[in-house]
Amino acid sequence: MNNVLTGEIGASSSIDTYKIVVLGDISVGKTSILSRFRYGIYEPEYMPTLGIDFFSQNLFYEDKTIRLILWDTAGEERFRSLIPSYLKNADCIIIVFDITNKDSFNSLNKWLTDSKNNASEGTIYIICGNKSDLKEKRTVNENEIDEYIKKNELIYVECSAKNGEGIKDLFNTVAKNLGEVNFAKSDYAVNVDLNNVNEVKTEQSKSNNIIKKNFFVEENQNNKQKNTKINNVNFKKKKFHCC
Repeated sequence: MNNVLTGEIGASSSIDTYKIVVLGDISVGKTSILSRFRYGIYEPEYMPTLGIDFFSQNLFYEDKTIRLILWDTAGEERFRSLIPSYLKNADCIIIVFDITNKDSFNSLNKWLTDSKNNASEGTIYIICGNKSDLKEKRTVNENEIDEYIKKNELIYVECSAKNGEGIKDLFNTVAKNLGEVNFAKSDYAVNVDLNNVNEVKTEQSKSNNIIKKNFFVEENQNNKQKNTKINNVNFKKKKFHCC
């Protein structure tokens, strides 16, 4: 599936663009994985994603560029009702669990079922076991994972957002299964100047705060208020032309 965006982001370019949605329980490390991929750094302070966040990341290989639109979703139960609408037209869905948290592994069935019920036919599914740096605290053994992957005919990659181990393998696997074989075989470059990473992150944080306010749902809101917030979410989607 080749899901080229329309509108301001991609209309003037022939760049192949793919929508990647990252799912999983709260605190499994979804945001940390994306931060490691995007900036090459790890942030130890935990800040849960509110609703959903997204950004684009260009990859360069020789004379070709591809663009990944990466959607970082909240793992909290109160935001689950918002996620199905963002699975539409996803080229790849990455479901993350924590190898030191058995409950997050047991939740894979739920995430996979919900994804297949709402995503488009032909979507690629990749299971990612995060926190491989904590092997001594592992509660999900490799045999369990192998059995689950084979049973459901899935793709599995293990990584550590903390030390960066396996992050390149994860996105190489994404690229390969999207048909971007050259990127999967190469030491591709990303479009981030690490010398200015703090400046980039500050600007991104300002943008994220604006977006997150529109996704934030108070636990005690009535149905009318919830509907208003969901309408705001749909408006933001149209404005950014991201699905």
